[in-house]
Amino acid sequence: MRDGLVQFEAEIQGLNQIRSRVICAESNSPWIEGRLEDLMVHFTYASWMAYNLGYILSIALSSKEEDLGQRVSEMMTRMISSMGAIQLAEIRLTPKAMEELKRDRLEP
Repeated sequence: MRDGLVQFEAEIQGLNQIRSRVICAESNSPWIEGRLEDLMVHFTYASWMAYNLGYILSIALSSKEEDLGQRVSEMMTRMISSMGAIQLAEIRLTPKAMEELKRDRLEP
């Protein structure tokens, strides 16, 4: 993991079946499984960690249901925007592209 970066990863199967983790140079958290509320708490933790360290927050969401993934992404975007001045970019990848990134050990 690059210095100066906190990465938040989430795999969304459904609103009641989500797992997420936080990765940064200092520490990697285990996957936490839960519901949407748990995801938002974990995401808040990742955001706060990035803010306190002065790092960039990278978010990687994956969902087999594009509509559900998009709704969660929009909710996180609104939450980040409410935190203050930020720069935001969104890149959407197909599941095949995500698999290729992981296979080649590249970070999204």
